[in-house]
Amino acid sequence: MIYSELGAITCGLSVIATATIALKLRRNWVLHISTVRWLFFMFFVYFMAWALARFVFFVWVLATPRDSISDPSIHKPFSVEEIDRLGIHAIPFSLYAHNPWIAVCVIIGDVLLLGIALWLIPLTYELSCIAIKSMDRGPEKEGERIRFYNYLIHGLILAFAVIEASFAIWDGGYTMAPHSWLLLIYGVQVCGLLYMLGSLIHLKIKGRKYEAMHGTFLPSPVYQRLQRTMVVYALFATPFQISSVVLCTTHNRAPALLHFIGTGMVIYNCTGIVLSIVTGCSQSCILQTCTSCMPEDLEAQFMQRRFLDNEPEKEPTGPPSKDQVFVHTDIESSSALWAKAPPGVMDAATDLHDLILRSSLLRHRGYEITTCGDSFQLAFHSIEDAVAYCLDVQLQLLVAPWPRELRGLVAATTKQRSGHRLIFNGLRVRMGIHDSVESEGHLVCSRHAITGKMSYTGASEIIASELGEIGFGGQILVTQRVAQWLEENASSVKIEFSIEYLGSITISNLGLDVEVHELTPAVLAGRKKIWRTRHNSALSTITLRHSEAQREQSCYRHGASFDQTVL
Repeated sequence: MIYSELGAITCGLSVIATATIALKLRRNWVLHISTVRWLFFMFFVYFMAWALARFVFFVWVLATPRDSISDPSIHKPFSVEEIDRLGIHAIPFSLYAHNPWIAVCVIIGDVLLLGIALWLIPLTYELSCIAIKSMDRGPEKEGERIRFYNYLIHGLILAFAVIEASFAIWDGGYTMAPHSWLLLIYGVQVCGLLYMLGSLIHLKIKGRKYEAMHGTFLPSPVYQRLQRTMVVYALFATPFQISSVVLCTTHNRAPALLHFIGTGMVIYNCTGIVLSIVTGCSQSCILQTCTSCMPEDLEAQFMQRRFLDNEPEKEPTGPPSKDQVFVHTDIESSSALWAKAPPGVMDAATDLHDLILRSSLLRHRGYEITTCGDSFQLAFHSIEDAVAYCLDVQLQLLVAPWPRELRGLVAATTKQRSGHRLIFNGLRVRMGIHDSVESEGHLVCSRHAITGKMSYTGASEIIASELGEIGFGGQILVTQRVAQWLEENASSVKIEFSIEYLGSITISNLGLDVEVHELTPAVLAGRKKIWRTRHNSALSTITLRHSEAQREQSCYRHGASFDQTVL
């Protein structure tokens, strides 16, 4: 009885998942001051109770001898295999249709299932109100609304329970008469699904799919939560509901339909598990756990999303006035790409590049000083912000939707893998990070009288500029103090990384020797082998000139050369 076993397992897991999320909501939220919080809590409490009732039913089925379930007195009695696929739909056709304990268990499950469908409708409404108004009613009015929903929904549930129980008592068990009330429950669920769809369409038309946050448009979390709930219901609940309606209205016993009902039942029982995950569990941890068994091309994308999901929102800040940390970026082989790319391709690629770099600044408290061609000159308030920005941007660049015509135009836009893991895709951006200190000389901060933009002049900024120009595409180079901070504060960085000493360079126009380290996202560790190979082939051209042509053929430029290399 494979479907009954799977039904018991999925219902048991659903009990655990929904109980866990309900307990989490109860412990972490003050429920009585928010209608949405209360509705979420009640939704999962009812889901847990329903899954428990169905779990008890499936355990009874598995514990009952197979030959004592089917009722031979009815016309065309169901076989054991057919009863296994039908689940609760088989009770009216079994010997246990008139068992009072089974009737009570199944009716309780039906009543709780109606409760799930009913709680979902006001939950959708309240979420839509929050998305549109961006505010609640205040604690007192929220409490009044909670009491209203409690009386209304529990009243409807009680009325349904009385009606179904009355039919069961009249017929002496869970026969077709009380069983047919499941059609009403499925109808309410479909109405709830359609209401969610209508709410999403309404929010999209009203422009509430996105929210403005500090001048940046971000996906609305309320819209996303509604969308995820609707998708889960549509995928996990609808197939079983449709097949159940067909069975109850036509009494069709075709093997294909019964198989579909059995499969749909198992999927249906998983609804609580999936809703628990998308509503309140740590999706980032789940994705991190599952990366070993999913396509490796997606790992960097999930790592980047995990970082963004866990990163708290930060208030917009102005240019840093002290302890500045500079980041300079540059696109590898940009001159060659502009020369070789078909019309419009590099325009689209650089627009995407600029969007990624600029849209990530607010999240990491970054400030755009200026741009020079395709190079960005940025300033951050701390080493942590600068490092997080560079790691984040490298992962975003890897999964960005680059124009297909860009691929393979030059060596620096070749799509490359390390084993079966994607490590290069699209434009390759080199980066340099350096923090300013008084020992390197005074840093002059000046604000433009007309544009209001802050500019920085001093040795620290020059070092960052040199560092941003000597690396390979996709490489992040940092100086000694940044590397030391990373070694001492590795746990502060959300994205796993490796830090490796490369050697020292001489900044010729400053007469300074600077220790250089390489910072790499752990998921992109395969890049190192490619960089080492390129470095070994470029040892004869370590002395560099200022021209773009020389820079694209060599490893380092602007008179910056390695005195010692540890590779």
